[in-house]
Amino acid sequence: MPPRPPRPVRRMAPVHVVGLAATPFLPEQDAMLDELVFDVTYAALRECGLRKQDLGLSVMASLDVLDGRSISSGLYTAAAGGYLNDAFRIEGDSGLAVIAAAEAVAAGDVEVAVAVGVYNPEVRSADREARRSFLAQVSNLGFEPHFDRPVGLTAEVVYALHAAHTLESGGEDLDAFARLAAEEITRGSERPRSVRTAPVTAQEVLASEQVAAPLRELMLPAHSTGAVAVVLASPARAGRCLGRSARITGFGHATGGYTWDGRWLSDPAAPTRRATRIAYGQAGISAAAEQVGLVELTAPTPALHAPYLGALGLAASLGDKDVNASGGARSNFPGLANGALRLLEVVEQLESRAGASTAVAHSVDTGTGLVSEDVSVLVVEAA
Repeated sequence: MPPRPPRPVRRMAPVHVVGLAATPFLPEQDAMLDELVFDVTYAALRECGLRKQDLGLSVMASLDVLDGRSISSGLYTAAAGGYLNDAFRIEGDSGLAVIAAAEAVAAGDVEVAVAVGVYNPEVRSADREARRSFLAQVSNLGFEPHFDRPVGLTAEVVYALHAAHTLESGGEDLDAFARLAAEEITRGSERPRSVRTAPVTAQEVLASEQVAAPLRELMLPAHSTGAVAVVLASPARAGRCLGRSARITGFGHATGGYTWDGRWLSDPAAPTRRATRIAYGQAGISAAAEQVGLVELTAPTPALHAPYLGALGLAASLGDKDVNASGGARSNFPGLANGALRLLEVVEQLESRAGASTAVAHSVDTGTGLVSEDVSVLVVEAA
């Protein structure tokens, strides 16, 4: 039986981004999780002139095993405005939390919602290697227990396998990976939220520590910790708010297959392509190359930059300054808060760039790398 054609996607009512706030991004935060969540929620609400009682829904993004406690969202639900209110937690990237909050607003269930991503792993060590080892162990726990875990699969190993496959197939070379990483790190080095604050050359990228062959440390995301809050409102309510002037006109979410599926290696951009079709369909975008002027892309390795950009339909249309003007994940990657950070970067670029009217924020959950990859795509317009 031939596969069913994809269902047509309905246009959606726009959801306005009226408030955005982020903590400083550090290797490790001294504050408790509820303090981080309260700080950004309070700042985002204050920016748009709203209060806790205006919220109809709070959606949080975090993970118990990283937070070091079970039902960890019980600690900071109140800090996100969820006390005596509707609230739930997404155990994944905050891009999906933004989508969940936007769905509630677009459906008319609430007028105002907040999405908060918080990431401050309970490593109990200031040592960089100890943090990496802890995150690798958490990543390994996400894989299939009988076959994948025993061989030591982690997100970094999966990304390295894909990068090696790309090199062996002749699609790219290691020097090209190093140049792309150096360009992004250098471009983001002067940005206020970057955690890699010094320009680098391609030679310095190649000379950095080899994490998993062929990937070097500077080719991988610049890990940080922090929290980001996004306040969303219906068009009617947004008209009475202060603060930001952007709106989400489309959003899409998709997940990848299992290890034995093999598509994560042969077609790693398939989930991004599916999420993009949904988001563009909702936004009424028929020719992304002509309609989208900038993108914040989450490519955990340089080998994924071109496939993801192609899946978004933007491979040939945007210049270097229009793709990851912030430096992307190689300048700052705050774990599960990344999706909300990519949206923040997109909104600020729309506010500051003359002539830019439509942008895309793309994020992936890197818990198990390309295996069972979780992807969110947001289409954002200047209001």
